[in-house]
Amino acid sequence: MNGTLSLAVRGRLGAALIAATALTLGGCHADRIVGEPYPTSYEQRHPIALSEGAARLDLPVGAGRDGLTPRQKEDLRAFAAEWRRDGRSPIAIMTPQGGPSGAAASYSMAAVRSTLVGAGVPATAIRAQRYAADDREGPAPMRLGFVKLKAGLTHQCGLWPEDLGYGADFRGGAANEDYWNFGCAAQQNLAAQVADPEDLARPRAETGIYAARRQTVMEKHRISEITSARYKIEGASVSAVGGKSQ
Repeated sequence: MNGTLSLAVRGRLGAALIAATALTLGGCHADRIVGEPYPTSYEQRHPIALSEGAARLDLPVGAGRDGLTPRQKEDLRAFAAEWRRDGRSPIAIMTPQGGPSGAAASYSMAAVRSTLVGAGVPATAIRAQRYAADDREGPAPMRLGFVKLKAGLTHQCGLWPEDLGYGADFRGGAANEDYWNFGCAAQQNLAAQVADPEDLARPRAETGIYAARRQTVMEKHRISEITSARYKIEGASVSAVGGKSQ
């Protein structure tokens, strides 16, 4: 009798141990799936974030009879146009101090200011600073820069946290969900190509209506005429359009 009870107890203990082990392993897998929700869309896995960036332009000093070469003036005008479009801070001009570069920079500074003002940058939006130059490494340039808004991802593309060729993963094998890197390159390209990164944060306000066209459409609607535009091809038939005429 004792032997029979002992065997029954052992059997129950073994079954309980197996069940506890299965629950433990199953719990780890469930935590992975339920406790850590897997992002189902590429917008959630690879969100585009806005941050502050910098636009820079380096100019060699002492070039040209008036302090700047024609090429440098064109570069400054393009830099000013970028500031008018994307600038979110004054333009800082850092000129080298000391040595031959410092002497030449004071000669070019007036030409740089004049070119920027002529390109539409207010004089109050230009800030001048100096930095210590080491001419032993070559002529020190004049450095221009301003703060701009940029869009980009918070991480690099090309992350592969799971082996796609294994085939035993729950998400890839059973749930048929996207792999982690899916959509990352498209999001990165969108962030790089958008003209104004602020458009990704909120839509623009609606523009005003074209009052003249609205008046024309309302007048045609009042007298029961077709309000859409009419297109007419002179001297053509249906059979001749898009093909050779006989």
